[in-house]
Amino acid sequence: MRKIPHLIYSREKVMTAHQPRLFIPGPTEVFPEVLAQYSRPVISHRGPEIGEITRDVFDKLRILFRTEHECYVALSAATGLMEGAVRNLVKKRLLSTVCGAFSARQHTVANKCGIPVDALEVPFGKHIEPAEIDKALSTGKYDVVTVVHSETSTGTLNPIAEIGAVVKKYDDVLFVVDCVSSLGGAQLEVDAWGIDLAFAGTQKCIALSPGLTVFAVSPRAMERCASIENRGHYFDFLNYRKMAKRGQCPATTGISLLYGLQFQLGRIATETMEARWQRHLDMAKLVRGHLNERFRMFPEPEFATPTETVYYGDGLGIAALISAVQERGMLFGNGYGPMKGENFRIGHMGDLQVSHLEHFLAVFDEELAKLK
Repeated sequence: MRKIPHLIYSREKVMTAHQPRLFIPGPTEVFPEVLAQYSRPVISHRGPEIGEITRDVFDKLRILFRTEHECYVALSAATGLMEGAVRNLVKKRLLSTVCGAFSARQHTVANKCGIPVDALEVPFGKHIEPAEIDKALSTGKYDVVTVVHSETSTGTLNPIAEIGAVVKKYDDVLFVVDCVSSLGGAQLEVDAWGIDLAFAGTQKCIALSPGLTVFAVSPRAMERCASIENRGHYFDFLNYRKMAKRGQCPATTGISLLYGLQFQLGRIATETMEARWQRHLDMAKLVRGHLNERFRMFPEPEFATPTETVYYGDGLGIAALISAVQERGMLFGNGYGPMKGENFRIGHMGDLQVSHLEHFLAVFDEELAKLK
């Protein structure tokens, strides 16, 4: 049997001198040493060699999620876990909080799955109030509540710790958190904040290619899952548990993507979660300190995510500016959905550094001056 070597990480070599091109809020830049992992030889997804890699990944995911819960990897976009969440966990009725395009997608997914669901909606750019969730849960109608931590379409960071404290008051209610654009970039404490299911794609703050979703599931959620008959097949959490005991993932594992995930989780552990969170805050501070006097932030400033910054365009030719900056080799984002052409979005997530944002902002300023 060919031994898969353990990866060794040097704190001094966590980052590379690579010059990033992507300053969109995902997918984010994947650095060359990470991309190189995808070229390793493919092995059997059911052979003895895969177990060492898979178990190492599951262990390192507990560091990322700050949890002792079971952690797994799905070969899918995070939208798949939106479906998995409602099919595995809702027995009675879902309370779906909506504050942007991606939280609205969760509500749509529940409807398409035939799950009884009500939306608790706020205007795009506003945060979800814990008191409103408390009011809704006090009716006794719901057994699951879903919240997006960092709403990528608006740049809003919801107060998950405070919401979790509210949900803990209701013993039969499970707390599901979409942390797609926050995991690995904004503080997230699955165990301390009472989260029963947290999930994220790997293409944003984890700084990998798209294609995998990682998730953490509490014992309460697993118990609920076992009581639901029609929970589907592909995202059946009990099947993930069964296969994990063999050191495997259900269905065909994305071996090359798993190599990258194992390598990147090692780099993240070397950096430490606290340092990674602080680096994202530093990048957000730099961008906002540079642009806040010229542009209005779209989200409430006190609830702005550290992983991206969203501004009103206020008459700016957004498409023209994006095109001009792209000609210089860098890309930032237009507004999402109905906000396209009205807002612009700057992603500062993943393995980006403050120095990268300094270079980007210098180019941004130069091209903005040409358009005036």
